[in-house]
Amino acid sequence: MEEVVTQVDNIENHEPNESITSEAIKKVQQWMDHEIQIIATGNRVIKGVFTCFDKQQNILLNYAYEDVVLPDGQTIRKELGVVFVPMRHVISCLVLEKKIKQQQQQQQEKKEQD
Repeated sequence: MEEVVTQVDNIENHEPNESITSEAIKKVQQWMDHEIQIIATGNRVIKGVFTCFDKQQNILLNYAYEDVVLPDGQTIRKELGVVFVPMRHVISCLVLEKKIKQQQQQQQEKKEQD
């Protein structure tokens, strides 16, 4: 797994500016179908496939899961499925992997070569 391709910092609500908004939307659209990690309030770390966001910058993840560390140090994976993360709870986002479709295609090509 290729870790941390891009880090998104300083996620805050800004006054809309048409040129900045269109640039930001293009940038965010490039991350669609990538696996991302969201660090949220409450020290929660949620990973999943970035599916969409809305005008309020809330994030929708598909195939989401959370690795929960228990008091004894054991880690368990909690499968969440489809998750809506309100922006007010997002501390930071990391883009973790290439597009899922590209990754599957590369795996298929590798199988065909073998």
